[in-house]
Formats: sequence, C-alpha cells, structure tokens
Amino acid sequence: MSQNENELVKVASMYYEEGMTQAEIARTRGVSRSLISKYLIDAKKSGIVEVVINSSSVHSVRLERELEKKYHLRNAMIIDSFKLKEDEANRITTQQAALFLEKLLQENQTIGVSWGRTIRKVAESFPYTNHTDTVWIPLIGGMSDQDFDIQSNQLTNDFAIKCRGQAKYLYAPSLVSNDVIFDELVNNAGIKSILQESQEVDLALLGISTVDLESNMRRIGYLTDEDVAELKAKGAVGVINSRFFDRDGQEVDSDINRYSIGLTLDEIRQIPYRLGVVYGEQKAEAVEVALRTQLMDSIVTTDTMAETILNIK
Repeated sequence: MSQNENELVKVASMYYEEGMTQAEIARTRGVSRSLISKYLIDAKKSGIVEVVINSSSVHSVRLERELEKKYHLRNAMIIDSFKLKEDEANRITTQQAALFLEKLLQENQTIGVSWGRTIRKVAESFPYTNHTDTVWIPLIGGMSDQDFDIQSNQLTNDFAIKCRGQAKYLYAPSLVSNDVIFDELVNNAGIKSILQESQEVDLALLGISTVDLESNMRRIGYLTDEDVAELKAKGAVGVINSRFFDRDGQEVDSDINRYSIGLTLDEIRQIPYRLGVVYGEQKAEAVEVALRTQLMDSIVTTDTMAETILNIK
C-alpha cells in the first residue's frame, strides 16, 4: 500500500468508523480541513470507501430521483409494490397521496380539484384536519346524475369538509354539445367567476386517464365509441381534466375539447404546483407525456409505473 493510499484509508477510517469530524481529523493530522475533504472524496473515487444504504426504500428512492431529474419534477413519491397485489398497491398509492397532499397544505392556500375514481380514493383517504383557511375549487364542471361521487364539485366538497375549509362550486356540466350553449354558460357571471378563480389556484390535484372504452368519460356517457375512435385517430393518448392530449401534450382538435367547461391544459400548466396521482400501467404513455410536457410537476405512483415510464424512449 502506498503512503498516499495509507493516508486515505486512515482518514476514511477516522471519519466513517470513528465518527470524527473533518475539523477534528485535520487537527489530529496537522493538515487543513480542505485537504481532509479532498482525501475523503479521493477515497470514494478510488473505491477505498463504498457507501451502502441499507433500506427497503432504496429502490423507490432511486426511482424518485430518476424521475425528478429526467422530468425536472418538484417531487416524486414512489410506492414499493413488491409482493403486493395490484388492488392493494393502488390502495396504498392513494392513501400515501392523501397524506402527501395534506403535508403540502399551507395557510390561505387554494387547491383546485379535478375529477375521477383515483381522486375519489384520495379524498376517501384524506385525513380530517384543521386547515380552515384553505379554499377548494373545482377545475372542471360536472352535473351528471351518474357517478356523482367522482365529479369535481362533490370531491371539492369532500376535501373541504375534511379540512374544515371552504368549498366553491362550478354549476355547469363538464361538456356541452355546441358553441351557443358553451358561450352562454362560460359568460354566466357565477360560472365565469369560478373559472377565473380556478385559474388562480396554488395547487392542482390531477388524475389521468387513457383514451379507451373503459375511461370515466365513456362510462358516464360523455363519449360514444365513435368519439373514442375519432380521438385516437387524431393522436390522443391521454386525458387530464377532460382535455384530450397528443404525444406532444397538446390538446387535440376536437369538439370534446372545444366544448369542455373547465381549465384548458395550458391553463393547468400555469398553476404553480401540479400534483398527479396515478396507478395502472396502461396509463404509462399518457403519464410520460404529462410529465415531459409539464402538465404535472409532481407525482405519486407505483414503482412498476415509474420503471415503465422511465423505459419509454
């Protein structure tokens, strides 16, 4: 062992095994602290020191960091689904998303709520708190009699109740059939006011869906089989807030997008914090687009979803 290597081993042992500070080692060795810092860096580079993190969370944390770096995200929370059945992994994902959302809440904050089954499960898991100064606002209309509990107004109400906060409501359908009805509704004073407030929220809670016959919009009856086929033909790969987007994250040219009463995708991108909660690997392509085009800047999902997203070229 060379004299230099011996010194690296000795300094590394003092730092990592004996728990001495760099300043203490510098005094003991009669050198500067900056030199000790250099020795420790060299010890890692040369393989004398190997850092091993012993935790079952290592894999998930590494996936979080990969997603955050690749897509410039604020936060990624990855759920370890090893040995879990799919429905159990999905349940834990929404439970953890609910706890994460609660930690994000701040004084006098406004939170925009989209709609869907995933957001419903987040609402069900959301704890009762005392964020009494929060205001919850729907990001999309919704007045269908079907699946009322997954619509934005109802979810907004449920979150506000659990926070003892305030809920506001968008009394309009999420989709209308023509420009006459659309113009009349969006220019109604009450509706216009809520739409304006929804553009100014601090945080948006978003789900995402694929373009298929099993989507929420198809089940509720907003879409026909022909609509789904047309959207796919125009390049739609996913939907957020009832807005269908292509592989570039742009809204496809469709009456369904044109006559949707709620925030557009470009308006969603202007919201400071955009938290997506996602499970179901069939959504991977849509989620990858949403992350890449900044429709979401934070995500809670499973490790299998994260791996699939990261492998998309």
